[in-house]
Amino acid sequence: MTKNIDELKELFIRDLERLESELTNIPKEDIWKTIPGVVNSVGVLAQHIVGNLNHFIGTALGNTEYIRNRDKEFTKTGISADKLIDDVNETSKMIVKVFDGLKEKELNDSYPMDIPMDYTIHKFLIHLYGHLSYHLGQVNYLRRILSEKES
Repeated sequence: MTKNIDELKELFIRDLERLESELTNIPKEDIWKTIPGVVNSVGVLAQHIVGNLNHFIGTALGNTEYIRNRDKEFTKTGISADKLIDDVNETSKMIVKVFDGLKEKELNDSYPMDIPMDYTIHKFLIHLYGHLSYHLGQVNYLRRILSEKES
């Protein structure tokens, strides 16, 4: 393992732990709620983050054979907070396993999935981390707004 891989793994795990905290701290009845002007609920965003990482890291780099159904990430509702938290935890375990198996020299290889950009694995992992961080911010904002409305 290398410094680059260790640092990326640390950031992904840190933010997945933050997502778990958001899911733990939002009132259970609010997980699937939205507010005017916000399309996706905390539950939908959590499912999307899990699906995205399992697809682009698990399948592409870890050969997990995860099969993504992106449409369901945005339409399936009613899953319990506990199940969402379990899914986030399983995603964290997958991240650790995949990153622990990466070699420094592989970071310079072309990302192995067909994507519309010509990215190395390293660059695409940075892209995926930005995606995670962006949606985590949405989750945090929505949780705080929903909590404020209940006060």
